[in-house]
Amino acid sequence: MIFIYLLSGLYMGWSLGANTTGNVFGAAVETRMLKFKNAALIASIFITLGALLEGSGPTQTLGKLGSVDAIGGAFTVALAAALTITLIVRLGIPISTSQTIVGAIVGWNFFSGRLTDFRSLITIASSWVIAFVVSAAISALLFFMVKPWNNRSKRHLLEQDLMIRYGMVLAGAFGAYSLGANNIATVVGVFVPVSPFKDIAVGNLFRITGIQQLYLVGALSIVVGIYTYSHKVMRTVGKDIFQLSPLTALVALLAQAIVLFLFASKSLYNLLLKFHLPTIPLVPVSATQIIVGAVVGIGLATGGKNLRYNILAKISLAWILAPVLAFLLSYVALFITQNVFELQVQKETSYIFDQRTISKIQEEGYDIDALSTVNGRSFKTEDAVYQELIDQEKLSKEEILAIIALTEVHKMKVDVAKLKASNMHRAFSKKELAILKDFDGKEYRHKWQLREALSVYPEYALFPNVIKEIDKNHNRIVEDKLQILYRNFRIE
Repeated sequence: MIFIYLLSGLYMGWSLGANTTGNVFGAAVETRMLKFKNAALIASIFITLGALLEGSGPTQTLGKLGSVDAIGGAFTVALAAALTITLIVRLGIPISTSQTIVGAIVGWNFFSGRLTDFRSLITIASSWVIAFVVSAAISALLFFMVKPWNNRSKRHLLEQDLMIRYGMVLAGAFGAYSLGANNIATVVGVFVPVSPFKDIAVGNLFRITGIQQLYLVGALSIVVGIYTYSHKVMRTVGKDIFQLSPLTALVALLAQAIVLFLFASKSLYNLLLKFHLPTIPLVPVSATQIIVGAVVGIGLATGGKNLRYNILAKISLAWILAPVLAFLLSYVALFITQNVFELQVQKETSYIFDQRTISKIQEEGYDIDALSTVNGRSFKTEDAVYQELIDQEKLSKEEILAIIALTEVHKMKVDVAKLKASNMHRAFSKKELAILKDFDGKEYRHKWQLREALSVYPEYALFPNVIKEIDKNHNRIVEDKLQILYRNFRIE
């Protein structure tokens, strides 16, 4: 039954695939440097590789925006985003799949009474704008670098044509890999917390995690979309916005590949962390906006005379409408799913202000005098707690969010056998599993209680918060492991 729910994610993948080849290879196909079937094959192979090898980075950021915790909710959110894409892509307009899934997730947050993490939302939204601008700048820079070389080249036209053709294949493969790594989050990211797949190990040779299997299914649905519907969208990207030559098509494709890689690569992110350099956020950016930005950059570099501003205006309007429409569709669809089909779209939880949580809040340094109106009470939603406390005007928004996290009831029972049954034990070392075994059967009411219990063991690597400033990557690994424990040990 649970696999039926994944159909909306597959629909989302198909919808993304309908745009994908247009984003990656549209310019190359429309300039007749590559045949559609060859472009589709290259895109399919490298999108799948990117999704499997590096898809988890953007997915984690999307999860911070809103973690859909029920399979019925994940199904509905993905369906709303996919329907939004289908409505707009039928008009032949390339649409941002990342914006539709973000709009749909925010719709779930509003429906379920969860607070939207506006820091994550601002990070994601600002990255869309930055990616567009950077893409335009890189493409313009590459154009000014390549044009003189091309003019001075004494190679025969047929030889130049062959070089550009090979360049498009390499740049397209690179772009497709980065696209798979970045945009698989928009396809199946909402299903990660409720993934039905278990890890598969082939001896000691290799292991395919349940999440990677989920990414593979999502990637295959993208491939189907590429082969069945993407050719129409190629025309808008590759021809209608700006009349591209083979050389400028290569420049646009290379610029897109670079920008997608910057926002998708965990390896680059970790390398920057290692040398204490500013990091580029791992967020799902719009491949559509990036390629359009690259084409616009080339158009401006050549004087801007041949840019089709009416087409750009049409696409820009779709970018604005997409998240709004996805939000509305998600909210309405969730209401129907819950009240008409009687499916669970969110897990019931509560937020309790008892002696235990009040003491913890005081221990963390927050003013408990500001909690006089909530002391001894319990709430069903984050929003209800937030509205109660924000009206007091005694605590900042950040303080209220921290307090909400401390009061959330998340009942858990440590069960290493359950962890092994789901094959999630492979994410932990033997020493860590031995430590967890010491806690077998113990129950906890809040997440922070389990974390504190484990923090007494230095071997488990749960050090004081100062580590967050010293080694962010190390801290992220620890947080990932804790999230696995929270999900697997949860009891209703």
